[in-house]
Amino acid sequence: MIARLAAGVAVTVGALATPAAAARTIEAKPLGKAVGAAVTAAYPDLPVTRVRCPRKVKAKPGTLARCSVRAGAFDLQLQVTVVDARGNVTIASTQAVIPKGAVEAFVGENVTLPATVDCGPAPYVVRLPGETFTCTAKFADGTGQQATLTVIDALGNVTITSVGNAP
Repeated sequence: MIARLAAGVAVTVGALATPAAAARTIEAKPLGKAVGAAVTAAYPDLPVTRVRCPRKVKAKPGTLARCSVRAGAFDLQLQVTVVDARGNVTIASTQAVIPKGAVEAFVGENVTLPATVDCGPAPYVVRLPGETFTCTAKFADGTGQQATLTVIDALGNVTITSVGNAP
């Protein structure tokens, strides 16, 4: 399953480097604005309330930096990669940020009988690749099953790794 979260977060941003000839750097303030704008564009229903980026990032191709963003109730981690000496960067989520409805639909499509699926109260499932989470499928006869899902990558691909009786 792919939740289109990374399509909105993996972006290239225009030149952010300071014009100093000796040591071009990307300052925290313009970088933070770019990161916040990327998250807002990807998840418009999650208000960005805090962005933290390194004070200075060398504007050297391949340089990596990590920024943290508070969006809604979620703490997101984003990787910034410098593309060129002008300060162009790409911004990508290190976590899968999957809309709850997409996960519930995925589980619902993979059960053998019609069911009501619940993956918890949060509007998104936010996990690192390799982490797991559970959803419960309730059937018309009152029985249920619990599915454990594993996040494959930061794009939001998941797989159902086990199914058992619901508690």
